[in-house]
Amino acid sequence: MSPGEVSRAVKLRLAGELRVDLGSVERRAAAVASLAGVPAAETPDVAHVRGLALAFELERFYTAVEAMLVRSVQGLDGDTPRGHQWHIELLRASSVPVPTIRPALINADTAAALRDVLGFRHFARHAYDADPELPRLAVLASRVSGLMPALRASMGAVLVELEAQG
Repeated sequence: MSPGEVSRAVKLRLAGELRVDLGSVERRAAAVASLAGVPAAETPDVAHVRGLALAFELERFYTAVEAMLVRSVQGLDGDTPRGHQWHIELLRASSVPVPTIRPALINADTAAALRDVLGFRHFARHAYDADPELPRLAVLASRVSGLMPALRASMGAVLVELEAQG
């Protein structure tokens, strides 16, 4: 294969992988939305279990988004942020276009909203003795719903560009 053919294959493979990642993000967002709806009659015990399930799906949503951004930045920029703050740096790097390489993967508003979900994921993974508060979960679930159109649009633009270059 020529270098041009290799480059084309790499871009097309990345586009295919990102489509799969975006599908995972969509499924996690749908699970969050499903669990965010409060049934008409819900006992405190059921509300507690639903809250735990919602917290788990919020974690999975952010992890799916982060995996998609890592794959994008690694595949297009050639490297990902490192160090103690790499999660936050990944959001920052993803919101900055790299001229002649790639557009911004997400906009600044999306990065800010994702930082909030990242903060919750950190809480969920490290606050072993604290239960998530249902009102906070509802706010985060709403944020996830609001993030999806922006994620679809920005990642869709990246996919179109990759497939056009490929």
